[in-house]
Amino acid sequence: MQTGSYQTVFDIFDPDILEGKRVVLTGASTGIGEQMAYHYASHKANLLITARRENLLKKVINHCKTVGEPNGIYSYITADMSNMSSTEMVIKEAVAKMGGIDYLVLNHIKEISLGEWSGSSDNLTMLSNLFDINFKAYVHLASYALPLLEKSGGSIIVVSSIAGKFAQPYVSAYSATKFALDGFFSGLRLELELKKCDVSITLCVIGLVGTDNAVSKLKEFERGNILDIVKPALPEDAAMAIIKGGALRKREIYFPYFSAKAITVSRDLFPNLLEKFMKYIYH
Repeated sequence: MQTGSYQTVFDIFDPDILEGKRVVLTGASTGIGEQMAYHYASHKANLLITARRENLLKKVINHCKTVGEPNGIYSYITADMSNMSSTEMVIKEAVAKMGGIDYLVLNHIKEISLGEWSGSSDNLTMLSNLFDINFKAYVHLASYALPLLEKSGGSIIVVSSIAGKFAQPYVSAYSATKFALDGFFSGLRLELELKKCDVSITLCVIGLVGTDNAVSKLKEFERGNILDIVKPALPEDAAMAIIKGGALRKREIYFPYFSAKAITVSRDLFPNLLEKFMKYIYH
């Protein structure tokens, strides 16, 4: 059974719920994904992580072995999520290494630079690549994993963004992929509930988090002063909020809760005011 939006102060999370669980985690070489891997390992879950860069995956797995269970399963597979055949390969590897899946955590993204949409051929190519990695790969992974999750009564955790709830300037294409995630997985959740399938889907609406990539992209961008207005949250805190929300089978989580939730509420109640605020940030 799914529950409502996740709020730290109202929910009690028992870390023991993760012990022995089989987790597939994408985008796990850096940032929030890396921190999630460490949290899962420290809570005695088994892990298959994936990303493109093998040297970083090895580093993450070595640390997982340090903080995790001595007899735990900690493995990795390199995969390029722009290639849809890689998605099936990841799920097959999870079965081979762990015998099944309890949590499918979809976290990978294609990195982008902020900039105006000009409608150029480069823009159109970027849009296609973004949808392959940030949307289609999520759907493919979930589709291949769903029969396994039905057997385990497991969960799909979709790491999205506040950009998928409220459109922002200079990230139009990226924002479109996040809106697509919301539309697809919210619809899939309803379908699963209608057929009494015990697989939960948690959509994670993540605001500004101080990963190296996010901060560097904002600093590179010549317009705007968002880092002077909004203090980025810590990646390890974002990672724990995502893990808790998925373990508690929440429909959606917002992190940082109050700022991310305030934006979505303002979008519905005061859309013109929120747009003026966005224009001020990026003036």
